Amino acid sequence: MAVYTVLSPAEIADALARFGLPPPERVAPEPKGYVNTNHHVWAGGERWFLRVAEGKTEADVRFEGEVHAFLEAARFGAPRLVAAADGRSFAVSGGRIVMLFAYAPGEELAPDAVTPERCRAVGDRLARLHELAEGFSADRPNPFGPSRVAAWIAEIRRGAAGDADVLGALPLLEEESRRAAALPGAPRGLVHGDLFVDNVLWIGDRPSAVLDWEMACVDAFAWDLGVALCAWAWGERAFDAGRASALVAGYRARRGLDPLTARALPGHARLAALRFTASRILALRAPDPGRDRAPRKDWRPFRDRLAALAALGDAGMAALAGLDR
Repeated sequence: MAVYTVLSPAEIADALARFGLPPPERVAPEPKGYVNTNHHVWAGGERWFLRVAEGKTEADVRFEGEVHAFLEAARFGAPRLVAAADGRSFAVSGGRIVMLFAYAPGEELAPDAVTPERCRAVGDRLARLHELAEGFSADRPNPFGPSRVAAWIAEIRRGAAGDADVLGALPLLEEESRRAAALPGAPRGLVHGDLFVDNVLWIGDRPSAVLDWEMACVDAFAWDLGVALCAWAWGERAFDAGRASALVAGYRARRGLDPLTARALPGHARLAALRFTASRILALRAPDPGRDRAPRKDWRPFRDRLAALAALGDAGMAALAGLDR
């Protein structure tokens, strides 16, 4: 989330009108993240979340609309995507694709509030999604799979001159990119693809909603688990075995963990760390809209995750996450 496109009051009112809402009484830009332009808006006596889908195609947002419709029918906790006045899951306002979400109650966790117990609850939610995935019929390949990441690494290599930190990291990134080209096969289905700590809302100790489904796709369930482990199980400077094993235990308690997914998980966790390292390096090269609109994210913590996973190896990763129990 971010604010890349500055919308005037008239432009926000026009976007809301496409969903049958009056002009807003209040607007608050949302600067966190770095993918889309987002605003909290209060209109018609209710609170909403307005997104400008930066760089997305209509096919991208139609797929996300299908995901939200599926989740709502399955009563899986996620923000409700509001249909536009013409019935589509998005609208076009001022030449921009816009989406509107109902406000989802709950609170984000502070970094020091991530505990093994909460990781177990997140593992349960991820297992529930994968459990439901059998009934999901739409398809979208992972837009951030190994070939896309390999292209990013090549782009990083071309622009690395003069950046000692990036040059120092490139051998690791290039080696891991080669490894990712030969990931083992594993069961596939609908995955979230971005299950970071700030994408889960909580009411007390219970997850109330999973946010930001724009990276959802059909891929190996091990990809989702790998992203989640990188996001939830990393402490200040190392992986926390208690958190990692709790997340996997929460997953297993609901739907089990088949041998192929368990075998594929270490490789997918390394790909996840590589993917977010690379995307953050490239994001730093893009024009800076200003910290008040889109705070930049440091790529080095994900490099550190990747280095830690590479040092552990598959057997060490399996032990960390309790896969060998």
